[in-house]
Amino acid sequence: MSKKRMFTVVVIVVIFVAGVVFFRRNAFQSTFFAKDKQSQATVANNKVAVEVISPQAVVQGSGLSFKATLEANQEGIVSSKNSGRVIDILFDDGRQVTQGEPLVILDDQDNKNQIKSAESQLEVSKASLQKTEASLENTQRTYDRTKELVEQGAAAQAELDNAETSLKMIKADIASSQANIQAAQTNIDNLNTTLSDMTIRAPITGVIDGKNVSIGQYLSPGTVLGKVKDISLINAVIELDQALIQTVKIGQKASLKLNEDDPNTYEGVVKSINTSADPSSRAFKVKVQLDNKKLSLRPGVSAKVMLMDDAKVQKFAIPVALISGKEGNYSVYINDNGTVRKRAVTVGTLINNQAEIKSGLQGNEAIISTNLNMIQEGDQITVVSE
Repeated sequence: MSKKRMFTVVVIVVIFVAGVVFFRRNAFQSTFFAKDKQSQATVANNKVAVEVISPQAVVQGSGLSFKATLEANQEGIVSSKNSGRVIDILFDDGRQVTQGEPLVILDDQDNKNQIKSAESQLEVSKASLQKTEASLENTQRTYDRTKELVEQGAAAQAELDNAETSLKMIKADIASSQANIQAAQTNIDNLNTTLSDMTIRAPITGVIDGKNVSIGQYLSPGTVLGKVKDISLINAVIELDQALIQTVKIGQKASLKLNEDDPNTYEGVVKSINTSADPSSRAFKVKVQLDNKKLSLRPGVSAKVMLMDDAKVQKFAIPVALISGKEGNYSVYINDNGTVRKRAVTVGTLINNQAEIKSGLQGNEAIISTNLNMIQEGDQITVVSE
């Protein structure tokens, strides 16, 4: 083969290979762009699947909230009325006791000895009185007979005077013996009272607090050994500014929570309002009394009290996680017939991951609760669950 013919064959082969490459490239690009357009069309036609919930309506009385300190409804002091040595202690802090229940026992042997001696003296006085009363009968007869003789002229007046004097003396002795008996009985009664007081008892029904006594301790009258606090009813004490005191009245309803996360709400009423303000704070103390039969509220604890008025305000609550934005600019996503709408809301109290919605919701909205990071205002959505 000549060189010229060989060159021609090579050129033809090169042109053929180039054509194949070009054709395959165009075919690949056509296929790629077609698939890309198809993919885009598929994405454009897809809708984000979401779940929705309805806001939970909460009807509550409107009112003002105040910080409060809890205190016992009443408090009794456990103290000694007598002197004595402690030989037994029957209580500990936190124990529930009833009024009159023994708490502390003092050594009462001296008191028992005194009572025994006084009872002996009383028996002697009674015996003496019986003997004197027996003499009175004879003395009275002597006086009566002498008086009769004097009236008949058979006896001198001096004899009657002597008989009268004897009678008076006997009666005086009887009166003295009766007085001694009464004094002895009074002394015994007092000693028995003292003996009874050697057992120190609970002044009221309640819970023991502030125990301050030990075995062997010698007590003086008035020594404070602890306190008994009645917390079956408990008072929440709040302070009201003079500008608000006119809005509160005795018997007004109130509610209490220990903290924002407390699931329990305690109901009560305004029990008392101080007639004068505190000189330093210029605030009035108000006591709200609450039923505490389960003893779940304790004195000294802080709480939050809301004083209720007669108005009823409807509010709503939704999970905190469904709210976006920042303070003063909160919003939620609403399903508007398959379209995402952004709704501005005002947030109130947060309790147990639920947010109080003070304004912005009417209660009939379908609030989007899932895939919030995949949607925005105006997107099309499909609701899969309510």
